[in-house]
Amino acid sequence: MHQLFLPKSFTQKFNENNPCFIYISQVNIEDRNHPRTLHAHSDIVELLLVTEGKGEIFIDEREYLVEKGDLVVYNSDVVHEEFFKNEAVSSYCIGLKGVQEKGLRPGALISDQEMPIFKTRENFNIIKNIFETCFLVLEQRQLNYATIVQQFFVTLVLLLKSNILQNKNNMKKKDNKLAIVQDIKLYMDENFTQEFKVKNLESNPRWNINSFYFAHKFKELYGYSPIEYLQRRRIGEAQTQLITTKSSVTEIAHKVGFNSSAYFSTLFKKIVSLSPREYRDRYVK
Repeated sequence: MHQLFLPKSFTQKFNENNPCFIYISQVNIEDRNHPRTLHAHSDIVELLLVTEGKGEIFIDEREYLVEKGDLVVYNSDVVHEEFFKNEAVSSYCIGLKGVQEKGLRPGALISDQEMPIFKTRENFNIIKNIFETCFLVLEQRQLNYATIVQQFFVTLVLLLKSNILQNKNNMKKKDNKLAIVQDIKLYMDENFTQEFKVKNLESNPRWNINSFYFAHKFKELYGYSPIEYLQRRRIGEAQTQLITTKSSVTEIAHKVGFNSSAYFSTLFKKIVSLSPREYRDRYVK
């Protein structure tokens, strides 16, 4: 993954119609062995365009199959993960701030109840060209590049709102009756840096659920055991901090919930196939 940011010195007046471009990343086929694990952004909406191949992604409560031409919308605060390890997939991803759509919560480009996968169909080449142009202009950093990127981005948002996000053929997410399991997952997402023990659920008056049943249903719903989910959630947050901060590996390990930086580094390499330092060196330019 190659990620490029607009400079913080670049100012943009947010308004309801024109959110601000923050960064763009490019994922190539060779990046598939270094997955971007479970993570969420508190104030950023992401638009992911699949440009080649197909693979699976995890968004909030379920897995989806995506393929070339699909546009994925990650609302803010929505946990997601791309796992293209066994597939040849290329994509672009744009991060934006200042999203405020009428009738939706701040940080939501679409309803949280709506399917987040959209088919670009005949608009694919146009949309792909805009993503590619934003990436190249930001990479080359010529005169007025930040303003140029923002203008291309405004065009992209208008195109998506007019021709893609209006597609109401998308099915609504199915209601899940396992409300307790979902509530515990929400708690885990909000407190993933804290200690969590499945065996304590049975004595917790908030849930009072059999720990074996919970672990079984959790994996059935989300594809990971509760402990695996927490580990990937922490590693995903660590990836974000490695890219966006100058904190040391030890500091990041403690921030995301690991008592041992050595164990953190071992688990990080097991999941991402790079050590934390190798990951930072590879993706921070």
